[in-house]
Amino acid sequence: MTSAPSTDHPPTTDLPTVAALSALAYLLATALHEHLGHALSCAALGGHLRELGAFYVDCDYRAMPGAAIRFVALAGPLLSLLTGLLSFAALRATPPQGTHRRVFLWLLGSIGLMTATGYLLFSGVTGLGDFGTSRDGLLYHAAPEGLWRGMMGVLGLAGYLLTVRVMLRSMDSLIGGAGRERVARAQRLSLTAYLTGGVVSLLIGVLNPVGVVILLTSAAAASLGGTSALAWGMMYLNRKKDTGLPPLILPRSWAWIAAGIIFTVAYGLILGPSLRPGV
Repeated sequence: MTSAPSTDHPPTTDLPTVAALSALAYLLATALHEHLGHALSCAALGGHLRELGAFYVDCDYRAMPGAAIRFVALAGPLLSLLTGLLSFAALRATPPQGTHRRVFLWLLGSIGLMTATGYLLFSGVTGLGDFGTSRDGLLYHAAPEGLWRGMMGVLGLAGYLLTVRVMLRSMDSLIGGAGRERVARAQRLSLTAYLTGGVVSLLIGVLNPVGVVILLTSAAAASLGGTSALAWGMMYLNRKKDTGLPPLILPRSWAWIAAGIIFTVAYGLILGPSLRPGV
């Protein structure tokens, strides 16, 4: 029998369980972006899938018209956007008793929206990535290039800041409680998720035979850069606010921990070294 939490001993969040939920959310968000988005659209629109990696898809688009290539580039961020929107909608519909599901949906929704808007900002600044100006980017041959990239960058920055706002509002109802203690718990949960996602992504990225290029440009950039708001965003929660809700208690769940380990190992072993469907 458990006793009610007191102010002297604030409610705890089991960090191994948070890590498992985070690994699942990060890798599922990546799989939806890369494989349900880029890979499926490549195959459906006449391209040839040369390689499927854990964090990238190599599509041979030589037989595809230009519009189809642009759609393949757009499909990944579009799936990330849908993932984020649907996850937050599901979060609102999930009863308070489903604490593990609610934390998972908050993480999946946050990662999805950060990925979609972060790519806009990244491509606008660098000219690379899904919205970039390379042959397989959405802005290929867009003129004037500087203007298009500038608009993408501004739109990406605005979208990313809006995403952080959505994350904070959802965290208020998720974490519960009041004052600085509430903010501390939110920061601990969010930072644990960010570090878990980074470590898992880097470890799986090491398995890729291409080497450090994929590790830095795909695994590290997406996990450490694109989702960085998980590391710093919660500091903007109102430290004086009383949500009027009971504090979140996330007990250890061996089922979620087992699911996180199994999915992470399987994803890493299968897609870490990359699959070559046409070989």
